[in-house]
Amino acid sequence: MTDPIKLTNLARYFQRGGMDVQALRGVDLAIEPGEFIALVGPSGSGKSTLLNLLGGLDRPSAGELWLDGTALHTASETDRTLHRRQRIGFIFQSFNLLPRLTALENVAVPLMLSGVSVAERETRAKALLEKVGLGHRLDHYPTELSGGEQQRTAVARALIHNPSLILADEPTGNLDSKTGEEVMALLKALNREQGITLIVVTHDEEVAAYADRIVKLRDGDIVEEIKAPSPQPSPSRERELLSPPPRRGRAREGVKSGGLQFNDIIRQALSNLRRRPVRNVLTAGGVLIGIVTLVAMVSFGVGVQREVQRNFESIGLENLFVSPVYDEPDEFDPFAEPEPLTPITPELVAKIEQIPDVAVVLPDLRLPFGIDIALTLGDTTLPIRATDSFEPEFALGSSPEPLAGVRMDSGARAGVVLVQDLADALLEEGQSYESLIGQAISLTVQLPRGEMETFPSQIVGVREGLDNNIIELGVAEREAIMTWWYNEPDILQTRGYDTLTVRATDLGALTAVSTQIEELGLEAQSLEAILNVANQVLALMQALLGSVGGLALLVAALGVANTMMMAIYERTREIGVLKALGASAREIRALFTVEAAMLGLLGGFFGLIFGTLLGRLVDWIGHRFLIAEGITGIGQLSVVPWWLAIGAMAFATFIGVVAGLYPAARAARLDPVAALRHE
Repeated sequence: MTDPIKLTNLARYFQRGGMDVQALRGVDLAIEPGEFIALVGPSGSGKSTLLNLLGGLDRPSAGELWLDGTALHTASETDRTLHRRQRIGFIFQSFNLLPRLTALENVAVPLMLSGVSVAERETRAKALLEKVGLGHRLDHYPTELSGGEQQRTAVARALIHNPSLILADEPTGNLDSKTGEEVMALLKALNREQGITLIVVTHDEEVAAYADRIVKLRDGDIVEEIKAPSPQPSPSRERELLSPPPRRGRAREGVKSGGLQFNDIIRQALSNLRRRPVRNVLTAGGVLIGIVTLVAMVSFGVGVQREVQRNFESIGLENLFVSPVYDEPDEFDPFAEPEPLTPITPELVAKIEQIPDVAVVLPDLRLPFGIDIALTLGDTTLPIRATDSFEPEFALGSSPEPLAGVRMDSGARAGVVLVQDLADALLEEGQSYESLIGQAISLTVQLPRGEMETFPSQIVGVREGLDNNIIELGVAEREAIMTWWYNEPDILQTRGYDTLTVRATDLGALTAVSTQIEELGLEAQSLEAILNVANQVLALMQALLGSVGGLALLVAALGVANTMMMAIYERTREIGVLKALGASAREIRALFTVEAAMLGLLGGFFGLIFGTLLGRLVDWIGHRFLIAEGITGIGQLSVVPWWLAIGAMAFATFIGVVAGLYPAARAARLDPVAALRHE
């Protein structure tokens, strides 16, 4: 510092209880570069207020304050932050070391706030601690240091960035006389050897005696200035305390104005989260529950959607499903079966087969609901239930390949396909599924009024399935049963088939084929259209399921906000220290916002893991249930795609950030003077 410090008619007053309290009343003072000033006076005389104004922690109410060419009385918050970061070194009566940092890390804080690299600041901090006699205490925390060691650490922290002005507020107030003498000798040596301007606030006359000039204050006014020679410690004692390098004018080696780096924000946030591990884990647990719910539920929506897509694709998206158009129901007999306007007769099926680009036409007949059928093979008779012709094809997890023989839609329009468990019940010892193929069976059907009829058939295939009474029945057998059941020999001419599956040669021909079928008076719907509707329904289901997790996350956000508010209360003094050392409001806001984001990210990470595991567990239980019901070949129903994993963690982090915005803004707005007084 080459320019003198000038205070002209400097005043500072506060509003307390509707009254103006004058802390400083038009103070005029000039301090030369390199001068050692002691501010003395009773409590309430304005010493600490003046120190806060010189350090840029506070702003005067009136008058002018010039320091090294900077008008602090009109300086912006940014300029005053840079002033503290680059020019000022603070030494506090209560040391104000950050409790979660070692002595080395505490000393390096001003360099961290200036954007100096980790390696450089640690090297410089280590060298400075060795010079103040603490080279053996580098990795000790403040609670592990004596009062004198803590104050020496604070002195080293004040010096680390080569300030031009050191402000010490009662630097020996919490020390014994011997340690206090050592600290004052150290400060005096700094002042003499490096030319640092030193301003000390004290009640102790012995401490004031070290100064070049004593300025006495009372009731906010300077009442006396005394120039006094300071006692000279022995040269050997000075060398023992400090061997400083020669000061090079105004140069401040390694000091930058870049500010706190993002990697240091991350490092400090992680350190702060370790302060209250139980509380932070419980807070992150709220986010975890929300993410578990979100991931588990949405993963099932994704898995079911993929399984539906797979099954539809296994059938072939080039299929059209054709059904008749039915007449309006009879208003006088609402229970009467609707009649088709255009029955799907064998002649109509033949016309459809002649349409260009039609590859295959597969008709289907549905048996009456609740029909009783018994299957007899040799001496074994078992009650069975016939599925609709294409029910297995639409059943989730249907196996495309039979275990033996053929599928019912592969040209075998007559015969019976057995499920695996039913086939096992019919096998004799030493037989395989292949030995059942071609064997003659009989199907006994019973009317509700008791009449019975037997229909011959044969086994044409075996497919997967655990239900021991399921068969697929060919259209020929169905036609015979329906003819007998309704006693209508020409049932296909009057009632027609229930549905047709029309397979086009390729997807591009679907529209043309569908149009020609509709011209015949029938309804045609493509599998692709059905799939699109199914996907829309499943997407809606995913959104509804995801909203449950979203609501849980909103509740978790309240927990994050509460935790951050508690952290601000507990660390108010620490925030004041960081601001005094040069941290800007933006950097304080970033520190707390990143901490909140990390709480969200932590909950999101473990929520993703547990949500995935929960989905897999429920998936495994569901598979066991479906297998017991005879449904096999089902793929994984709980699927966590990359976008869900990244999205869940990003959403959890976002929730943390949103929850931390208000607490972070409140921390950034804290008045550093009030924060430093906080107990």
